[in-house]
Amino acid sequence: MTLSRLLVISLSLLTPFTVFEAAANEREEDFEKKVRPKLTRLCADCHSPDDDEHPITFLRATTARAMSEQRGIWKSVAEQLRNRTMPPSDAEQPSEQDRLELATWIETTLRESAREQGPFAGFVTTRRLNREEYARTIENLLGVRTDAATSFPVDGSGGEGFNNNGETLFLPPILMERYLDTAGKALDEAIVSPTYRERFAPGDFLGKEPPKDDRSLTIAPKSEAAVLVTVFITGNYSVVIDARALESPSTMQVKVDGIRVGQLAIDAKAKSDGEKKESIVVRLSRGTHAIALRTIGQTPIEVASLAVAERRKSPSSQRVANHVKLIGSKPGEVPKDRDRAAREIVSRFARRAFRRPVSEAELKPFLALYERSASRDDPFEESIKLALKGVLVSPAFLFRIEAEPTSTEREPLDDHELAVRLSYFLWSTMPDEELFRLAGEGKLHQDEVLIAQVDRMLDDPKADYFAESFMGQWLGTNDVGARVAPSTSTFKGEFTTELLLDMREEPARFFGHLIASDGSLLDLLDSDYAVINARLAKHYGYVKEEKKDGEKKPWPWSQNPKKGSGGPFKRFPLPDDRRGGLLGMGGVHLRTSYPSRTSPVLRGGWVLETLLGVHLPSPPPDVPELKINKKKQTVREQLALHRDNPSCAACHNLMDPIGFSLENFDVLGRWREEQNKAPIDASASLPTGETFEGPGGLKKALLGKKDQFLRHLTGKMLGYALGRSLVDRDDHTILAIADKLEDSGYRTRVLVREIALSPPFRERQRESEDVRSKPGKTVSSQP
Repeated sequence: MTLSRLLVISLSLLTPFTVFEAAANEREEDFEKKVRPKLTRLCADCHSPDDDEHPITFLRATTARAMSEQRGIWKSVAEQLRNRTMPPSDAEQPSEQDRLELATWIETTLRESAREQGPFAGFVTTRRLNREEYARTIENLLGVRTDAATSFPVDGSGGEGFNNNGETLFLPPILMERYLDTAGKALDEAIVSPTYRERFAPGDFLGKEPPKDDRSLTIAPKSEAAVLVTVFITGNYSVVIDARALESPSTMQVKVDGIRVGQLAIDAKAKSDGEKKESIVVRLSRGTHAIALRTIGQTPIEVASLAVAERRKSPSSQRVANHVKLIGSKPGEVPKDRDRAAREIVSRFARRAFRRPVSEAELKPFLALYERSASRDDPFEESIKLALKGVLVSPAFLFRIEAEPTSTEREPLDDHELAVRLSYFLWSTMPDEELFRLAGEGKLHQDEVLIAQVDRMLDDPKADYFAESFMGQWLGTNDVGARVAPSTSTFKGEFTTELLLDMREEPARFFGHLIASDGSLLDLLDSDYAVINARLAKHYGYVKEEKKDGEKKPWPWSQNPKKGSGGPFKRFPLPDDRRGGLLGMGGVHLRTSYPSRTSPVLRGGWVLETLLGVHLPSPPPDVPELKINKKKQTVREQLALHRDNPSCAACHNLMDPIGFSLENFDVLGRWREEQNKAPIDASASLPTGETFEGPGGLKKALLGKKDQFLRHLTGKMLGYALGRSLVDRDDHTILAIADKLEDSGYRTRVLVREIALSPPFRERQRESEDVRSKPGKTVSSQP
C-alpha cells in the first residue's frame, strides 16, 4: 500500500472525530462568550447559580458540555424563550432576535450533543403484567376469556403516561387473591372435567352403623344422616334419593353444609311395591360438602341410596378444542401412562406461560402438585389443573423478568427476551409459535428477521389492540364513555352510549388505518379523510345525499345506520378541512371539555402537551377557578380577564388562542357556527406573532412544527414499547428514529420498525451516575 493511500485512509478515519471536536469547541466558545452572558443578564435574578435552594439551576452550567447533564431543564429554557412565557412580563425582555437565537442555539446544541453521545440502552425493571396483558395472555394460553381487564384493580400509569410502566405496577394483596381465583376459573373452563356422578350406598353415610344386609339405612324420627360429596366444578347438581316411609307418608328435609335447601314428600310403600325415588337440584361450589337427610315427624324413613349427578350441558366444540390443545386428548380420554403425560403437559404449558425454555428444576414444584392430587385419586384432569394453576400464579408467569445488565456498556437481550418485548409491544400478549421458533433458533435478533416479524405482527388482528391501547392512553380518549362523558342534563337525548364508544374507538381505527396502509404520520395532524362509521358520519353532519361539485359524495356504507348499529369503520373522504386528523375527532373534543361546556384552556393545553410535548406548569395555588357567565360574557371575554393576572398570563397567552381556534366544535364534537346566539370567533394570535383561524389554520400551524410533533410521538411510542420512563440519554435514539422518519416520508411502519431495531429495545445497559431522568411533567388544571 502506498504512503499516499495510507494517508487518505487515515484521514478518512479521523475526519468524523475531528469534525465533532471542532463543532464541540465552537459550541463551547459560543456558550462562554454569547449564550451564558445573555442568559445570566435575563435570568439570574430568579435563577441565580449561587441559590442552592432554587429547584431550577441551569445557570450553574459553566460549559456547553455541562448542559447535557440537565437536558430536561435546558429544553424547558428553550421552550419558554420560544413561547415567550419567560422571562416574566414584569422583567427585562430580550429582543426578538436574541430570543429566537438563544432558543435555536440551545435546541441545536442539545440535539447535536445527543447525537454525539451515542445510543443508550437503559434497563427495564422487572414488572408484572398489567390487567389487559394478563387477560390477553390467559386467552392466548387457554383459549378462555376472563374479566380480568375490568375486575382487577386499575393499573396506574407512569413514565411516558402508559399503564405498562414497571414503576407503577405494584402487587397489592387483593390482586394475588384475584390471580388465584381467575386461574382456577379459567382452567375449569379450558379443561373439561369428567361429569360428576356418584351413588352412595347405605354404608357410606357418616356416623351410622352399616346395615347388616347393606340394602337400606333407616333414619329414625327427627334424626339425620349425611354423606360427604366432593365436586370439582361449581354448578347445579341433582340429588336423587331412593327412600320410603316405613309406616305412613312422611317428609324429609335436605340440607347442604347444615343449610336447608328443600324438602321432599316420602311415600309409604310396601317393599313389594318397588322403590320410590325423589330428587332435588342444589347448587354446589367446588370442594367438599356434607349433604344431610333429616326426617320430619314421627315416621322412620328407610333410605336405599343417595345419588349426586352434575347437571351440565355437553361441552361446545371450542371447549373441546381448547381441551385437546392443552391435554393432547379428547375429554374423558385418560392416557395409559398418566405420569408421563402429565410431565409432557406441564412442561409444554410452562414453556409457553413463562415465555422461554424451562428447566427440570423449575418444573419440579408443579409436578409435585400433580402428584399430590393424583395420590388422592382425583380425576386426571383435576390433577393437571392443580399443576397448571401453580404455573399461572408463579412469578415467572405473572412478571416479565429479564436478566439484569452486568455492565454500563450495552449488551444484547437474548432472543427469548426480545420475543417477549416484541409481542407485548405490538400485541400486549405472549409470543406466538413463530416467535418462539425464531427465538429458539437464535435468529430473531437479526435485523432482516426482526423487520419481517414486525410487519407480520402488524398485519395480525392482534395488533388492533396496539392501536387501541397506545392511542387511547396517549390521547387520553380511553376514558371516553366512562369517566369522560357529557352532561346528561345539558345534552339530554343528544347522544347514546354507543355513540360515545364510537368516539373512543375513532382514534384507534384511524391509527390502525395508518398501520395497514403504511400512511404518513402527518395525517395525525391533518388529513383529507376520516376513518369513521355511519353513526359518527351522521353525528358529524354528513349525510348520504350530500353533493359536491354537482355529484353525489361517495358514501361507503350500504345504508344509513339503524338504531343501535353504527356499521363498520371505513375511510371517508372529507369535503373540507374541519375534521381531518386528530383535531377533528369527537372523542378528542369531549376529552378536552367539561361535561356541560367547552374549554379553550383544556383544549389549548391538550394540543401543547399531547401533540407537541410542551411542559405546562401547574397553575399558581392562589388563582381562583374561572367561572363562566354565559349570559353576560363569552368565554373569550372571561379568559381575557383571567389573563390580566400576571401569574396566569404566560401560559394562558399560549394555551387560550389555540383553544379558541377549536371553539366551533361543541362538547360532543359537532360543528357549530354560533354559541348563545352569537357568532363564534375562532381566530387565534400567539405570543410569537403567529395568527391563524379555525381548526384548519391550527392544523397548518402544527404542520409547521412537524419535527417537534414527530420527536414527541417517537418518545411516546418508545416509552410505550419499553415500559419504562425515558431518560435524557434516550434523546439520541429519538433523534435517530426521527431522522429515519423524515427520510421515509414519515411512514407509520418505519416508526414501529425503527423502535424495534433501536438499542433501547434490543439491548440493556446498567445506568451510570451521569444518567439523569427527565423532569416530571405537570398538567394545568385551569379551565
